[in-house]
Amino acid sequence: MLGAALGLGAGCACTTATPVAARPAFSGPAPVSGGPPPDKGTHLVMLGTQGGPIPGRRAATATALVVNGAIYLIDAGSGLPVRFYEAGLDFASVRGMFITHLHSDHYADAFTFFSVNWTNWRFPSQQIQVYGPGRADRSDEGTGPVPGLPSEPHAAPVRPELPTPGIVDFFEASISANAYDINERLRSTRRADGVPMDLTGTSGNALMVPHCIRLPPAAAFSNRVPEMRPIPVYEDDLVRVTAILVDHPPVFPAFAFRFETEDRTIVFSGDTSPNDNLMEFAHGADVLVNEVMDIEAATAQFDGMPIQKTMQEQFSTAHSPSRDWTSPVTGRTKPGVGTVARRCGVKSLVLNHVYPGDGSVPDSAFSGEARRTFRRPVVVSNDLMVLDTAELSGRRA
Repeated sequence: MLGAALGLGAGCACTTATPVAARPAFSGPAPVSGGPPPDKGTHLVMLGTQGGPIPGRRAATATALVVNGAIYLIDAGSGLPVRFYEAGLDFASVRGMFITHLHSDHYADAFTFFSVNWTNWRFPSQQIQVYGPGRADRSDEGTGPVPGLPSEPHAAPVRPELPTPGIVDFFEASISANAYDINERLRSTRRADGVPMDLTGTSGNALMVPHCIRLPPAAAFSNRVPEMRPIPVYEDDLVRVTAILVDHPPVFPAFAFRFETEDRTIVFSGDTSPNDNLMEFAHGADVLVNEVMDIEAATAQFDGMPIQKTMQEQFSTAHSPSRDWTSPVTGRTKPGVGTVARRCGVKSLVLNHVYPGDGSVPDSAFSGEARRTFRRPVVVSNDLMVLDTAELSGRRA
């Protein structure tokens, strides 16, 4: 047993994770993926695998880590509710959701996931802990006119009273925006033996409890990736989760997550340029799930468009290239994902947040580039792919 749940959220109500009891197997229509993973072992279910918020043939980033049947979600991009259903996963087995950063392709369906699964809630005992970034306005002197945001381009901030909300603010605002729907249903269909199934927690136990991940003192918008120790985030009888800050400029905070089970370690990079924090954090992991981008191909998709220059800057500074890549502007070389995996000493590499994810760059090209510098298993993920971490890491319990 790994212990009791941790509650670590600055300005957030912290509660103990409620263990989810055994439940009959999924009994809905045959899932598109061929079925959920086995109840034993540690599996990855790749629910959404595309980088960026622009709709495409893949859903946006979302992954389910399934440990002995319990489900932990990493990111909640658009398409999560549908892909979750198609994968044959059981909402009553979800214990936690972990959001790497507050770009829309990583959290757009975070509240929607709970709202549309309201009737699948194992009420009142199931409570899902949600962890993610706090407000970005943690700052110091020398930043722009709006703390937590770039100083350029000069633009009037939207919602100036709260221009950089965190994950707790997001859920509070989502509840407010959906108040009519919630209030009507609490007075009609969402009742169990006359008791309102209040997912918000206004009257009774909430379905989801958001927490802001507490940052080290040195972290700030102007110091996004300080040297630091891993941050304890969550723990139950199956997993221990820690986080570390990674480099996804200009976003702050942006996290990677490390999940440790009794016999496996899986690290999710989130969106990041290669950095020392991630390489130390992922050292020796069985599986590294890392974003990947072909920078030239990504930039070419915006040729002739007004945002071509700004997109090129974002791609070249804030993401992990598919191969060792030298910037034509700065002359600096960034290690590709294969080199990152080799330096981390991980046993396998799963490429996720694939961009371009429209097939213009074949999956074989992404994997081939990574294998130039990483000689262990490499998988390019696609939606609804199920991966056994024991097979990936080359060992069984």
